Amino acid sequence: MKIILDKIKHFVQTNSIKSRTLSSLIFDFDTIDFSSILNNIQKIEEPFFYTTHVKKNISFLGFNSVFQVKAYGDSRIENTEKKISELEENFCSNWSEYNVDAVPLFLGGMKFSIDNSNELWSDFSDSDWFIPKFLFLELDGRSFVVYNFFGNPFVNDKITSDFDTLKILLTKNNSDRTIGKIKISSNGKEKKSWIDNVNKALREIDSGSVQKIVLSRQVNLELESKTNITKILEKLGENYPRCYVFAFRKNKSIFFGASPEKLAKISNGIIEADALAGSISRGKTEEEDTALAETLLASKKDLAEQKIVVSFIKNSFTHFCDNVIYEKHPIIRKLPNIQHLWTPIKGEVSSEQSIFSILKELHPTPAICGVPWTKARDSIIEMEPHDRGLFSGMIGWFNFNNEGEFAVAIRSALLKEKTIYAFAGCGIVNGSVPEIEYAESELKLRPIISLFENIK
Repeated sequence: MKIILDKIKHFVQTNSIKSRTLSSLIFDFDTIDFSSILNNIQKIEEPFFYTTHVKKNISFLGFNSVFQVKAYGDSRIENTEKKISELEENFCSNWSEYNVDAVPLFLGGMKFSIDNSNELWSDFSDSDWFIPKFLFLELDGRSFVVYNFFGNPFVNDKITSDFDTLKILLTKNNSDRTIGKIKISSNGKEKKSWIDNVNKALREIDSGSVQKIVLSRQVNLELESKTNITKILEKLGENYPRCYVFAFRKNKSIFFGASPEKLAKISNGIIEADALAGSISRGKTEEEDTALAETLLASKKDLAEQKIVVSFIKNSFTHFCDNVIYEKHPIIRKLPNIQHLWTPIKGEVSSEQSIFSILKELHPTPAICGVPWTKARDSIIEMEPHDRGLFSGMIGWFNFNNEGEFAVAIRSALLKEKTIYAFAGCGIVNGSVPEIEYAESELKLRPIISLFENIK
């Protein structure tokens, strides 16, 4: 720790750091015990953001906040971008000294739509990002700690307090608290309302006013006791190693999940996105699994739904890409409990587009909203008896180097006290059958509901 402090002092003296300067310093670190740190963080009411993607060999955990960006209303994207750009001219880092592909700086998310009045989601802003004081990062077998601060942290000995907090977080804590059991579940109680809404959506599609509407369900799970988010995230990481496992805490709320869908990854002038639509269950045998996949690949309804999503992303890419690359026919993306039609899409960013100008083009996609998206969004807000909040919004990170990675916030839930609010959605298109769509939503709820011991 003394070596890190000496390096920080040298950096501050060498760069003549001023009070308004935002500095971000990265250092090599010992192996990081994320579970232990998360257990310690749960005792302290500070914001944190955690994500891991097991197959990509990346995990990071940002804790405490040195700067927050909150924006509301129709101009949330523009206002977020404005607040962030004001910081950039006074930014200083040592990132170039380390051979790291990209360092996360801003962590957080954005809701599906503007939502100023809903009590359930009141802990989160419409656009909600923060710079953590400390970021623990594991990337391709290497471990780092990042320290973010304004001005000179040695003035008034602020750095001592910061690193005392760091030492507390690094104290070994192997909490044995379990995930817990469900006392009451609303699962299935809203089925009639769901079927009525699907039929209503089908009538709108028949009228020609909309091609696709993505409807969602909210299932409430009352727990016997408070749960351990660390255990939940460990289990999600084990069960879904090819997904973005995440948790974002603000105040008394933790939004968490395991998303299979990449909204956008931007790095070295390349942007990548997933077109993911159409679903079917996994088979009990290899033969049955293959047969189900072939059924999905031959489904006119699901192929039409996938084509809508691919066309949207491709057309969005053309606004900022010279060259868009994707395969004409989708492939199968297999997850432990479900398989999807999947088309990876890649493009070369043609000009100096900001992160948020790109995100504005891409979100919401037809995979989580519909087509045309304005009409579909308005229908969703009218029909759904719940507010989505961060569900089907975006969750991720970005920095000043036009680098970032964002997942579509699906297969997710909100934890408040002893209640889990789990969400799942299905795309309604011409040919959709309400009962079949309901069964699909049950599959999509499984990543959350199956975590709990009394759910089989």
